[in-house]
Order: sequence, then C-alpha cells, then structure tokens
Amino acid sequence: MNPQIKRYIQKTGILIAVYLTLRFFLPIILPFFLAWVTVCILTMIQKKVPIRLFPLGIIYVILFLLLFGSLVLFGCWVLYEPCRNLLPVCQNYWEQVSQYLAWIPERLTSRLADTMPAAFSSFFRVFLYIISTLLFAKDWDKFQMMLLKLPFSDAFQNAGKRITQSLRNWVKAQSKIMLLVSLECAIGYYFLKIPGFIFFAILTGFLDALPVFGTALIFAPWTLILLLQGELRLTLWLVPLWIITWLTREFLEPKLLGDGLGLLPVCFLMSVIIGLQSFGPLGIFSGPFGVLLTRELWRELEMSTPPQTSSPSSSVDEQT
Repeated sequence: MNPQIKRYIQKTGILIAVYLTLRFFLPIILPFFLAWVTVCILTMIQKKVPIRLFPLGIIYVILFLLLFGSLVLFGCWVLYEPCRNLLPVCQNYWEQVSQYLAWIPERLTSRLADTMPAAFSSFFRVFLYIISTLLFAKDWDKFQMMLLKLPFSDAFQNAGKRITQSLRNWVKAQSKIMLLVSLECAIGYYFLKIPGFIFFAILTGFLDALPVFGTALIFAPWTLILLLQGELRLTLWLVPLWIITWLTREFLEPKLLGDGLGLLPVCFLMSVIIGLQSFGPLGIFSGPFGVLLTRELWRELEMSTPPQTSSPSSSVDEQT
C-alpha cells in the first residue's frame, strides 16, 4: 500500500476514534476524567508544597466543598431580594397573557418532572468526582504505572504533555483577561450600587471566558429584567458596561492568547459550534479539546513514521 494512503487512513482512524470517544465514552467517565485532571494539577502543586498527595487531596476536597457551599449560599442571599421584587412584576405580566398561554403550566410541570432526575444525576456526578479525586490521590503512583502499560501509552503521553502546555498558556492568558473584566465590572457595579457587587463582578469575569456566550449570560437577562421592572436608568448604565467588557476581550484576546492553543480564532469558534451540535453543552469544552487531541495524535503519528530510505542503486550513485 502507498505510504501516503496508509497515513491518510491512520489519520482518519484517529479522527473517528477521538469523535466516538468524546461522543459516547467521555460523558460516562466525565467525573473520573475530571478527578484525574484535578490530581494531575495537585501533583504540580505538590512540587511546591511539602505535603503528600493524599492529604493534599483531602485539603482540596474540603476547600472545594467550602467554596461551593459558600458560593451557593451567598448567591441565594444576593439573588433573594431581586427575585422577590421581580415576582410581582412577573405576576402582572402573567395575568395579562394567562388566557393565551394556558398550556404553559402543564408543559412546565412536565418539564420540571423531567429535570428532577437530571438534577439528582448531577449531584451524584459531583459525589463521584469528589470520591474519585481522593481515590486517585491515594493510589496515584499505581494508577500511573497501569496507564504506562496500555497500548499507545507513549504517544498519548507525549501528546498530553503538549496539550497540557497549550492549555497552561491558554489559562494564563484567560486569567489576565478575566481579572481585567472582573475589575471593570467591580468598579461599574460599585458606582451603580449593586448589592454584592464583588460576587457579581467575579461571576461576570468567569462567564466572560466562555466562548460564544461570554458576559451575555449575565448582561442579557439582567437588562431584560430591569426593563420589565421599569429601571431604565440602570439599564442605560449597564449596556455601556457590557460593551466595555466585550471590547476588552476583543482587543486583548488576540494579543494575550497568541499561539496559546495553536488554533486560529475561526477554527476555535468552529470547534465550539461543532462541539455544541455534536456533544451538547459539554461540547463547549470537548469540541476544542477534541481538535487539540486529534492534532497532537496526528503529529505523533508523523513523528513516529520512519523516514523513507533511499534504494541501494541511488545510494551507489550518490557515492560515485
């Protein structure tokens, strides 16, 4: 078989394998995969902190639960007053259109019934993530030795190192942009006298890192709620702040990200859109990750392909 055709077939096989893995296998093992990534990060922290990996994992789980619980409680406390003020407005609008939308309560009830099992499944996945993190930290060396015995372990290890370096550069660049956006929002929310402005500023900065959506997840529903409440003055101030945060990312992202992931912006956007269509909400992250993994495995295939040796007759001609 022609070596070029053989290489094309191998690359196609890698592409299909990555797609099937992300499409069917990753959603099943997602808590374990995230736990493995977490312990990988903890091993890097362990090099700077003189603590064994398992106690470090316990400390991380405790901090994770405290932070998660604190964010939930603080978020409920901050959102309680706006939701209570918004409820009468929603009731007035509901009374006006209830005769035309009488079918919504039945649809909403069935939707809630379908959502409850998914909510319990999400909590169970969080529980699996926490337990798996502790178990990985406890037997990390044994698990790493087991991975080294798997087929193609060297190729995946080399590709994983390059992906890790790319993601590290991407995280550093995103952190700088998120910090600046959070600072802009904190200043804006402070002068607008928004309750819990620090919490909302940090939340806006985190959501700004999401591709496609960004700060629109905060500002779009917020401005809509304010318009329903008749708060035109606050709305007119929030819209320029929304534009400022959007322009900040548009100007800084090309300069700071650079070759972080090694993907052109249009390719990154295409990977996110294709990921959303193929893998659902998880595709926001699994789409670009799949592109990176495919690219690095292709590169590993190119590096492992032996160079073509010249024929004996040509070597004799070269010597003469």
